[in-house]
Amino acid sequence: MLAGCAGKQVYVASDYVRPVKVAVLPMANETTDLDGPPYVRQLIFENLLSHGYVLNPLLDVDEKLRAQGFTDGGQLNATNPKEIGKWLAADGLFYATLVDFNYINLGYYWQRKVTVVGRLMSATTGEKLWECEKTFMTLNIATKNEDAQQQFMGQLGTKALEKMLHVPLQPESRIAVKRLIDTLPH
Repeated sequence: MLAGCAGKQVYVASDYVRPVKVAVLPMANETTDLDGPPYVRQLIFENLLSHGYVLNPLLDVDEKLRAQGFTDGGQLNATNPKEIGKWLAADGLFYATLVDFNYINLGYYWQRKVTVVGRLMSATTGEKLWECEKTFMTLNIATKNEDAQQQFMGQLGTKALEKMLHVPLQPESRIAVKRLIDTLPH
């Protein structure tokens, strides 16, 4: 079994100043998985908290955005960070996009992959403060028929259990998000 992490270059504004209060916005979703965005958003929230960020509660963020007609992270580009910051009483906005969130299980080969893009924006100036993309993937290649059969059934069971518990691609999501948040200036 192999595991790996990749990501694009980290962008940090030359005049970066850590926002005092940050709102973690609903995620944009470029995948077909509907459980991934809320789960990964929660992981981002928890990781930012553990790094000492003061955060607006997720339910408050969602409620205030819903009052403005926004129910999905993909809709947020229809307005600007300054406006969102006023609605949420936050000086920093954490945007995220779920790019990859998939399982591939072909018997002899299986792969689990999560790619997350994060962007921290100043709600005061509307400027981008930080941006990064991280991917974490696990994969396995079986060389024997009996290993392939076990692998196939094991991955089906794992996927079903993770879906039932609402923790899809749990290890890959946790590692990708941790590595993403660890790139923020502290």
